[in-house]
Amino acid sequence: MDSTIQPISGGNNHHKISLDLLRAVAILLVLGRHSFSSGIWHWLGWSGVDLFFVISGFLVSGLLFGELKATGKMRIGRFLARRALKIYPSFYLFLGVSLLVSWATHRSIVGSQLLSEVFYLQSYIDGMWMHTWSLSVEEHFYLSMALVMAIWQKRGFPQHVTKTMLWLIALTIVFITLRIGYCWPHRNEVRFDFTATHIRADGIWIGLILAYAYHFGSLSTWLSTKQWLFAIIFAMALITLIIWPAGSPNMNTWGITVICLGFGALLCLSLNAEVKLQQWLNSHSTSKIIKKTVGVLLTIGRHSYSIYLWHLFADNLLEKLGVFRAMKWKDGELYAGGCTIVTAILLGLAMGWLVEAPILRWRNKKFA
Repeated sequence: MDSTIQPISGGNNHHKISLDLLRAVAILLVLGRHSFSSGIWHWLGWSGVDLFFVISGFLVSGLLFGELKATGKMRIGRFLARRALKIYPSFYLFLGVSLLVSWATHRSIVGSQLLSEVFYLQSYIDGMWMHTWSLSVEEHFYLSMALVMAIWQKRGFPQHVTKTMLWLIALTIVFITLRIGYCWPHRNEVRFDFTATHIRADGIWIGLILAYAYHFGSLSTWLSTKQWLFAIIFAMALITLIIWPAGSPNMNTWGITVICLGFGALLCLSLNAEVKLQQWLNSHSTSKIIKKTVGVLLTIGRHSYSIYLWHLFADNLLEKLGVFRAMKWKDGELYAGGCTIVTAILLGLAMGWLVEAPILRWRNKKFA
């Protein structure tokens, strides 16, 4: 059996080893946040969602930017169909199973919660699950971007790179200002939560800016010449993440933007390391243990959507089955948290292989 590690489809940014590893980091951060009640993994874990946002913003907008650069046009309908087949089947199956379990366990569901989930309004209206708000933010991004791109295409693609970049940066400042305006009344609170799309889309927007700069600007050159700059930005973000707690006024205002900028810098460092990473992993001098470990991480990264969908379901399942009670583990502590993470990964991988992967294979044939 060939022990080399290759991208799923060579040359496609969507399946670079470096970005799949970043996805694995993102989902592991989220799992640590929701599986442990304390510790460094719990402290840092909430930022996994923002790392997902940066990756999604870069890759999803990059699909259209790349097509425009290569062919001079964008197939918006094809883009929306492919996104729908990626997101909706797995999500609505998850929602259906959640409803069946709620009915079987006599858990009452408020109508607004169900409607919020069905119509992807979770970032504004509480849904059945606390983690699906981020799916709502991404869905709003996909639809808004498709609309803007369609209008842009109809107007003949006015590509003034510098002017466009200035507009994108200006809109970033608008988003930050809106968030500060929202957070100011809560400034004396120790922590508070917020999920609205227009004040939590920093990561997606930064990913989009990077994608535009990559395809039409100088970012592709900067990847190899400005590594020191990206490293400094990421270090600043890491310090911010360590110092300020999630939900604090400082984190909820400028902190999130700094962290998303740092994750954008990390994405750039990862893209630049892609070739060397492949060479290292495919080298005969690299141990089989390392290759197998990276292979596991790549599998987790490539199925991160399904793992994210089902991870809280896995935690609830373990609790309902009385596993923690039988083992005398306290929920949120080391053994219970570790068991939750392993179960979430296994359940997510199973659903990815059974549901997501077959649909994506069919999608790739019908909407190539």
